[in-house]
Amino acid sequence: MNRREFTRLLSMAGLGAVAPWSLKLASAAEAYTGPFFVSLAAIGGWDVTSFCDPKVNQAGERTINSWANSASIKQVGNIAYAPVANNQAFFERFYRDMLVINGIDTQTNSHDDGRRHTWSGRIGFGYPSFGAIVSSAIAPDLPLSLVHAAGYSETAGIARFSRLQNPDVIRNLVNDSTVQVNDIVYGLFEQNELDLITQYQDARLERLLASDQLLPRQQNGMNNLYLANATRDQLQSFAALLPSEFEEDDDFRAAQLALLAYQSGLCVACQLGFRGFDTHQDHDADHFGYMEKLTDLVAYIFDTAEQAGFADRLVLTMASDFGRTPYYNAGGGKDHWPIGSAIFIQPGAQWGNRVIGATDELHNALSINSATLQVDNSNSGVRLEPKHLQQAMRQLAGIDQSSVAQQFPLNAEDIDFLNA
Repeated sequence: MNRREFTRLLSMAGLGAVAPWSLKLASAAEAYTGPFFVSLAAIGGWDVTSFCDPKVNQAGERTINSWANSASIKQVGNIAYAPVANNQAFFERFYRDMLVINGIDTQTNSHDDGRRHTWSGRIGFGYPSFGAIVSSAIAPDLPLSLVHAAGYSETAGIARFSRLQNPDVIRNLVNDSTVQVNDIVYGLFEQNELDLITQYQDARLERLLASDQLLPRQQNGMNNLYLANATRDQLQSFAALLPSEFEEDDDFRAAQLALLAYQSGLCVACQLGFRGFDTHQDHDADHFGYMEKLTDLVAYIFDTAEQAGFADRLVLTMASDFGRTPYYNAGGGKDHWPIGSAIFIQPGAQWGNRVIGATDELHNALSINSATLQVDNSNSGVRLEPKHLQQAMRQLAGIDQSSVAQQFPLNAEDIDFLNA
């Protein structure tokens, strides 16, 4: 297979690198067995007043939630939730391992700004996602260190991400001797032929690496060749885990592939999610269905990891662009609202079964005391923003003081979400 064909297949499989590889040979990175960081985005702006920050209707105000006309807020442990969708099953299963952060002010009603602010901690351009930072800080040399399927994808040049879109192409890409098309397997090379091809490839690569006169397009070609040689064996361990059948739903299949990438020891973080939450019309009919899918996806992620024996290493963060208005518009929908929430889930976490941050009865954010974490509307109170969420994510991963994180300071007040 020539370099151009390899690059084409790389793109089809979603394995293309977005940051240049170092132009030097390196030994394969060791298999990663640390925590697996999952960022799950409810793209479009979720309605947390019907989820983890439930609100009932207030006398003299517009209707906040139709369900509140006949039902009341539910609670399990310390966590309140709305009695809609499959919220009860979700919160009853995960509340012990859950930290809810309410009253996060994204300071915008723009989708692009909201996604960027939520997942990078900065409303302006240029900051990488948490996934890019954590994968770069922990294991930047892994071929699938960051898997990206949906949501905010900025890497700021510190990491590369992989889109695992086509399992069949991935399987064929990393298998040198055969190609599988549907149920038919075609042989390509004998092992002695593969060894000879590899020998000549390595020799050519060494000659090119010795040159200091490479043009940019030659450097790009070198990057592709280096990627092919350096990751072939590692990617085979990933391909070996690929099942014969995959999840039919695109979003569940993306989660399935990301979990397999981690199981193979090649992945540190993934960015998952799906659209549909921007319900400007028929809010209740549409939004609750997407909420059910979201909580089903969380359950699927943990069920699959449990079957593979690594559920205790999952660290999942759920968040969205922003929230939705605490009232309906003329079309029965809800529009954009800058106040939202986030949820951490980690099995056995000491910070489980807790809620930090708050909003008032009409879903306006309230400030908190940075030391006690209690509501504090004085001038010294802190209004929670995405920078505080991102700081907590960095602290949870143990990378907040890393050189990579320090390149992108958040300038957030010191709030100890995890140990207070």
